[in-house]
Amino acid sequence: MRDVIAAEWLKTRSLRSTRWTVGLTALGVTGATAVSAYTKDPGAEFELSDAFPLAGFYVLIVVAVSSGASTMLGEYSSGLIRATSVAVPARAQLVLAKAVVAAALWAVAGAVMAGTSFAVAALILDDVTLSRPGTGTALLAAVLIGPVCALIGLSLAVLVRHSGAVYVCGILLLALAPQLFPTSHTLPRAINHAMLFPAWQRLTQAYGTPEAVGDVYTTATQAWLAYVMWPLTLLVAAVFVHRRRDV
Repeated sequence: MRDVIAAEWLKTRSLRSTRWTVGLTALGVTGATAVSAYTKDPGAEFELSDAFPLAGFYVLIVVAVSSGASTMLGEYSSGLIRATSVAVPARAQLVLAKAVVAAALWAVAGAVMAGTSFAVAALILDDVTLSRPGTGTALLAAVLIGPVCALIGLSLAVLVRHSGAVYVCGILLLALAPQLFPTSHTLPRAINHAMLFPAWQRLTQAYGTPEAVGDVYTTATQAWLAYVMWPLTLLVAAVFVHRRRDV
């Protein structure tokens, strides 16, 4: 397994597009934070959403899910998956190795982006401290959203296989579908609260503190469950399907 992970990491690191993708995403996230902080009303109290703006992290989510998907779609479209399957007959190991590499890459990138984003907000705004309640949770959620989305993208690529459909499914599922389920009624609210993006919004307090917004947010426990269950469920399904499907 270690050799397969090392081979996948070498393959990912050798791609020039990896550096460009991560670098431009970091620039987009940090730039969105700078604009959000700079345009905040003078005298307004700092909120955690100033350090983790929706616009910047929308970019991160879309890019991470697309990047995760491309690790498998590239193999399918080029036909390289056949040679890879011969080199690594244990198909479950191949998917899991790609998942480890994608998660590690976006965890490191997410840590840099979340830390830089918070630092930029601290440079522009007053009263930005790590001791503020909820800051640690928000930072952790901001770091983990990248690897979680990358794993979802990779899993969707295995399950769907068609490039256009995979990207549409990923963006629709993660970024757009929550808008279809308002929190004003019980059933749509329950569906909304089970999705990943509302979980990120809750943990980073995108609309203010939980006490201020009420039912708009899910609970913290449900939010962390969404972080775990979405990638885990899809990855298990992807491993199951990849072991039984012709390449």
